[in-house]
Amino acid sequence: MPKPKVAIYGLTTEGYTIASKIVDVASVTIVDDTLQMAMDLTPQLVKSHSTLQELVGGESLMGLKPIPQVLSEARLIFFAPKLRKTGDESIIESNMKVREVAAHVSKGSTIINTLPMGIGGNSDNIAVIEKQTGMKVGETINYAYCPLRPRGEPGVIALSAKVRESLSPEEIGMKSAYGGIAASELAYVSSVLNESAAIAVDVELMKKARSQNRLASQEGGVGKREGEKYIDDLASFVYDLTAVQASEDVGEPLTYLAGAALRSLENDVRYIVDESRELLREMQLKASRTKVLVAWTVDRFEMRADRMRTAEGLVERLRDYVTDVRQVQTESAEEVTDPFKHNVVIACSARDREWIRSLRRAVRPQEMTILNATPSLTRE
Repeated sequence: MPKPKVAIYGLTTEGYTIASKIVDVASVTIVDDTLQMAMDLTPQLVKSHSTLQELVGGESLMGLKPIPQVLSEARLIFFAPKLRKTGDESIIESNMKVREVAAHVSKGSTIINTLPMGIGGNSDNIAVIEKQTGMKVGETINYAYCPLRPRGEPGVIALSAKVRESLSPEEIGMKSAYGGIAASELAYVSSVLNESAAIAVDVELMKKARSQNRLASQEGGVGKREGEKYIDDLASFVYDLTAVQASEDVGEPLTYLAGAALRSLENDVRYIVDESRELLREMQLKASRTKVLVAWTVDRFEMRADRMRTAEGLVERLRDYVTDVRQVQTESAEEVTDPFKHNVVIACSARDREWIRSLRRAVRPQEMTILNATPSLTRE
């Protein structure tokens, strides 16, 4: 019996994660929505390449197919596009890609959206799909929602209805439930707002605490607190928060909450730059004798571009004060520190902090100061 055909729309880490889970029970094709080409995936290929970066870097494309054919033949289409815009432009970009997919779907197919939506956002997607296809969602084609966190794995897939010709995600080993798309939207928006707001509160309050400590000339400064989040954690929510803003009318409380969290991310970048300048001043470091390393490991294949763009923005802001600034990542095999300069390393995630600490032990004779990009901005 032939395997059911499944298309993953988006050459992304999240899309590849889904593919790796179902490749043994389905005929999977992954679509590069940037280069407009599609590639067949086999169990052997996926097992020999644990990550998408390994696949792209070490394998020539095999089994190339035209995208219209792949989408029209697929029973299930996982929508996991690679977005490279940010802010409102990222919402426009995702809407365009929904239209691209809808232009080629066939009767009985199911589109599973894995991009987070604001409240009512999936209803807008359904309206676009119905207009593009001329078919009715829930009758001749189906729609589902399974929001993924950055680099996350799928949970329960909420389906709009049971279409007679459609393939259930459970038939390829994935959890699904009929109905509940609106409830999934509310639950995801709730978790994103709760987590991002908590980080934003810490960012703003710890800024006040640092200022008060300096004004009062207190010794010891602001200490590190357990469970603090890094700028990486807040930057991961940018697309999600933007989607919440786009789905609500101006002036609605949810819009203010999402906007406040986004504003705190902008402030966090500024606070990190200001703290870096303060560090140079206190240690009497000359800009020409200082190298700044932004230790922020970013997956260039993840769906959202927000962490990548935030890291680039931080590097550019720092270059206003120090010429020698670069972003480094944990997989870097080259020598990243400069033995002839004082190395100021800004650790932007818990993973990067541990990597930098191990690096410092390896190059102990070199001068190095670590600035943790948490709300307390502690130094090591």
